[in-house]
Amino acid sequence: MAHVDQSRRRFLTAMGAFGALAGEASLSLTSAEESSAPKTSDTVFALQGRNLKIFSPLIKEPTRILQISDSHLFLDDERDEEYKSYSDRMGKAYNVVKDFRTGKESNPMAELQQIAAEARDKQYDAMALTGDIVSFPSSAGVDFVKEVLAPVNVPYYYVCGNHDWHFEGMEGSEQALREEWIAKKLTSLYPENVNPLAYSVVVKGVKMLMIDDSIYKILPEQLDFLQKELSDGMPAALFMHIPLYAYGRGVGYGVGHPDWNAAHDNNYQIERRERWPEAGHDAIAYDFRDLAISAPNLLGVFTGHIHVQTLDVINGKPSHVAPAALDGSTVTIEFLPTPK
Repeated sequence: MAHVDQSRRRFLTAMGAFGALAGEASLSLTSAEESSAPKTSDTVFALQGRNLKIFSPLIKEPTRILQISDSHLFLDDERDEEYKSYSDRMGKAYNVVKDFRTGKESNPMAELQQIAAEARDKQYDAMALTGDIVSFPSSAGVDFVKEVLAPVNVPYYYVCGNHDWHFEGMEGSEQALREEWIAKKLTSLYPENVNPLAYSVVVKGVKMLMIDDSIYKILPEQLDFLQKELSDGMPAALFMHIPLYAYGRGVGYGVGHPDWNAAHDNNYQIERRERWPEAGHDAIAYDFRDLAISAPNLLGVFTGHIHVQTLDVINGKPSHVAPAALDGSTVTIEFLPTPK
């Protein structure tokens, strides 16, 4: 119980710091900075299989990041016995999978162990965990993630997906439930003293922006955070769970999607959650997407959620969805200096 209380204090402290940050004046590129900043066309990317290389004049040294998304671990034990009625459906959702390498039957826990074993030998600079790492917020699932990834000896940075914090059918708004269950169960997956809804880390000169869009909603503070973090012109990469809207994509690509609304929410009953609002997104979501696709120093957007690898080129930059790690799939993202 002491661990829960301490985790919640860390969460609320971070939330308070985040609110203070959001109250600061937002920064933007000056005209001089805009004229000297690299244009979108200065960035080139190449995708081969599950390897994405991004070349930019902003990059000074190679940086390799392993993205893991949607592993959907379903581990549970007596510590969360009282929540069984809320975790039952997702606890049975992905019990048996087929390893993408061999086609043989496996399970998400074995696949994460294999991912970790392979990562130890590949000299990654960081790992990005982009949501739905667990299928519900169980103590056993969180402990397993930490135990398996620790031997890789590479820092990992985590944001929630729409399942990580969700005990299906539990009363409360999605925003309130996300706050509650991050604080109670998921805090130890984050670096210390960060706000789990939006934080940044610098890895070898690349700023990793970790933003939680797991309720399909962008908060005003998150938009302010993105604008502030991009204002220094430093090369950046945006990691979230739910992808940005792209032409021709369904509402699963929900951030800024014009059809994201109650009429197109087909899963709220089976997922036992709030229905999406009738009116759809507010202006914040559209402004967030516009900023992400227009900022010259944001080199790409990296998400999950869909379970199938896809690539959209939006305003000349990659918006890439990782395949689900539940079958052992990952993505290697390399940021590289533009060849001379």
